[in-house]
Amino acid sequence: MKNDIPENYKWTALSVTSLGMLVGILNASTLIIALPTMMVKLNTDLFGIMWVLISYTLLITILAPAWGRLADIYGRKKLYVYGLAVFTVGSLLCGLSANIGQLIAFRVLQAIGGSMLVANGTIIVTDAFKRNELGKAMGILSMIMAAAFVVGPILGGFLTMIDWRLNFFFNVPIGMVVTIWAHLKLKDIAVLPKGETFDFKGMVLFTIAFLTSMIYLTAGFIMGLTSLPMLLSLVIAIVSFAAFLRVEKRAVYPLMDLNLFKIRIFAYGQFSNLLNSIARGAVMILLILFFQGPRGYDPLTASILTIPLAIGLAITGPIGGVLSDKYGSRLISTVGLVISLVGLLGLATMHYDTPYWILAVWMFINSFGSGLFQPPNTSAIMSSVSPERRGVASSMRAFFNSAGMVLSMGIAFPLIMGTISITEMMDMFVVGGGHMPVAVQEAFTAGITGAFLLSAVITVPAIIVSAMRGRDDMESNP
Repeated sequence: MKNDIPENYKWTALSVTSLGMLVGILNASTLIIALPTMMVKLNTDLFGIMWVLISYTLLITILAPAWGRLADIYGRKKLYVYGLAVFTVGSLLCGLSANIGQLIAFRVLQAIGGSMLVANGTIIVTDAFKRNELGKAMGILSMIMAAAFVVGPILGGFLTMIDWRLNFFFNVPIGMVVTIWAHLKLKDIAVLPKGETFDFKGMVLFTIAFLTSMIYLTAGFIMGLTSLPMLLSLVIAIVSFAAFLRVEKRAVYPLMDLNLFKIRIFAYGQFSNLLNSIARGAVMILLILFFQGPRGYDPLTASILTIPLAIGLAITGPIGGVLSDKYGSRLISTVGLVISLVGLLGLATMHYDTPYWILAVWMFINSFGSGLFQPPNTSAIMSSVSPERRGVASSMRAFFNSAGMVLSMGIAFPLIMGTISITEMMDMFVVGGGHMPVAVQEAFTAGITGAFLLSAVITVPAIIVSAMRGRDDMESNP
């Protein structure tokens, strides 16, 4: 690190990245509440509105490795500031969209900016904090995320009842302020190697491999995994991925440093991160669809009912970070996943008429476990690599996290769409679930519980992988 950086800069870095993360999390949590309303107002269906979420997450996933690598070449500050500016402009244009096609297109622009924030925020904090304080920093970030999840749904419900477009417009003034703050206060403090180049060939192959594999794994549930288009997608995915691995092994400056996976804690931390993201990615949207669908609540009420998800994160995020600084990541992260599994199994038992207090308990338990898992796991991944490779490490963590989210939604939505007809589904959100036949409510809820059960199954190998990660610095030197 540079010697002219003041000791208190770490808190400045944390404040800037916290504000950037706050904008992104608020956007996600408010938008989820607005989806059913947007589906009706934009005259689209669940498949169309799904792409408002998936297009954003998909772009963040694809671009994360590129921005992380560029951060290791050109520095963190410039990309982070540019990301905030692009995200803000994208938010403005999304709010002005006249139809679902325009909205998805402008979400792509918003995602370009968001991907810069996701890939660089964790690197900036890791650069600024010492190893024995990093868990605490990640815990604070987790607490801020939880606060955003508490405020976001309520804010989203309130804004949606006025006009769904406000869910995008409110990002604009916040984004402008944070962009200026980041430009004035952020510094590049890690000493980076000179003369490295960007791996364009690897980026192209990676993009092709990821897109075709996602098409197979998501659209395959609708078109059939053995249909000709899906099998063609699978072949392209396998061939391009094999070519990508070959290029990366030979490249002097690869897009993804595959040698990092030789570090046990890094490899197992990334894999458990991927599995956990698949398991938890669709939890909130599933609950929102349930509360606004079969239960027939308005957006604001539905948002308030999801608060237990945020409370669990708010309580355990900082605790998990502090405990990992003292006892290491393996124990805390693994215990967190076990608790999360219990919550998912509980949600998988819900019926269309299950009392709310029971759902609230299972939501809290699930998020309580996630709060214990995430900060220690992120801290372990980032601290296991050298400073000049933190960009790659962070981008790969962002990639696995976002890829899991895309898979989670891509698997969950078809499970729900297959339960009732498109007409019945639209009627459920327009007329109100309470006015629909009980059989329709039960069928729709069965799709949601099926997704929760699948999430629980996926959490089991995540627990095993987390427990196998080995001892880290904190466990070796308590």
